[in-house]
Amino acid sequence: MSTPDTKPKESQNGKQTVVVSEKKKNAKLCAGRETYERMNFLYQAATTMSATQPQLAAYYGKLMKSVGKKAVLRMEPAIKRTLCVRCGVLLNPGITADIQDYRHKKLCYLQVDCMLCGFSKRFYNTKNHHLWMDNPQSVVERMEFA
Repeated sequence: MSTPDTKPKESQNGKQTVVVSEKKKNAKLCAGRETYERMNFLYQAATTMSATQPQLAAYYGKLMKSVGKKAVLRMEPAIKRTLCVRCGVLLNPGITADIQDYRHKKLCYLQVDCMLCGFSKRFYNTKNHHLWMDNPQSVVERMEFA
């Protein structure tokens, strides 16, 4: 039995060998590719709708988080930072979020307030503060989708 992606071949000793196409090989390399593609689509939809319909953008953001959580896939931290933790709306400065820069004696941070639900996030930007994901030791494997 052969599928469109596989082609049986007869070898010289009479045994059949199956040659798997490149498409099938690439699918095996990334287990959650379809889920990542769906999450990407939902993020793009949330980006498009955030200016005109913030409630719909919040729904898309929450749906994206739940799809990733169900498939046990991690989101890129840069994408996570653009979404509200409570309601899931995309945080666009001036449209769906207020941004203030606070500078105290030793503590400097950027505070992002969601206009939809009122939740606020703080991103610290002191000289000694480094994110773990920016460290080269944190990256084990990088997958590129073509």
